[in-house]
Amino acid sequence: MAMTNSHNSTANLLPDFSSDANHSHQVPTSCQINNEEDESLHNKNKKCSEPKEMSEQEDDSNYKTGLHCHQDHHQGRMSLTSLVAVEPPSSEDPPTRRTIDLGHGSDLIYIQRFLPFQKSWTFFDYLDKHIPWTRPTIRVFGRSCLQPRDTCYVSSSGLTPLVYSGYRPDAYSWDEFPPLKEILDAIHKALPGSRFNSLLLNRYKGANDYVGWHADDEKLYGPTPEIASVSFGCERDFVLKKKKLEDSSLIEKRGDGGPAKKRLKRSSREEDQQRFTLKHGSLLVMRGYTQRDWIHSVPKRVKAEGTRINLTFRLVL
Repeated sequence: MAMTNSHNSTANLLPDFSSDANHSHQVPTSCQINNEEDESLHNKNKKCSEPKEMSEQEDDSNYKTGLHCHQDHHQGRMSLTSLVAVEPPSSEDPPTRRTIDLGHGSDLIYIQRFLPFQKSWTFFDYLDKHIPWTRPTIRVFGRSCLQPRDTCYVSSSGLTPLVYSGYRPDAYSWDEFPPLKEILDAIHKALPGSRFNSLLLNRYKGANDYVGWHADDEKLYGPTPEIASVSFGCERDFVLKKKKLEDSSLIEKRGDGGPAKKRLKRSSREEDQQRFTLKHGSLLVMRGYTQRDWIHSVPKRVKAEGTRINLTFRLVL
């Protein structure tokens, strides 16, 4: 499936709010480095400078080194870009698209440079300042608690309301936030045949903000939902873990094959857990049976001092 370059559609959206992005960044040294990222090791000790107009070559270098990121990162983190070997892109190629097969009809699409680096900071600053963020009270295991991240919900009119953990967010209109419509248009161009009509935004304001293990398997999304996730700001780990089947009857109903004990043993193996680092301006798409067979989380991280904003686009049926 060919990907359309979405750089032009977002090139002149907003005034430049990026003057706050004066922070340091450290490139992980123990992850695998592919052809697209090999130059980053030469710049791992560089510090962020005051924002300035950059040439296309300088912008490309900043993607590799992670300049302007809002924090220093701990070592040893695996990047999605290390999972699939690719040919080095030419200067005229669209952002590299990777597919990660999780098996049994589940897969991911990852586009590291989905949006231009500087424009991604423009989006970040707009979202941070202009979205009506709220931190609601939710119910988890029968107890009320404050959700450990900020949130906002945007959707088309007439859709089934979203309810999770006893919380029903108010739905804002796309027309209230034009940059969100621009990002949505870019996603539709990148994923021909896909369609999204709702958006859940989350803002992680530091190390203690997180989202626990869950699957986006609500009935309003159907049996095989496609979920497109765009990340801005501080890099955070994104972890996938295969669901454990504790009842043999579930296996028989699903027809996955194998007795219950074997299935449970396989689900604890290392290949049934995936840990990734999502980059600033990247797009991750979960497809097929990923929500049925896998759970995911954004765990707490001691050194994640910066702010991360994540947009998850979904289709409500």
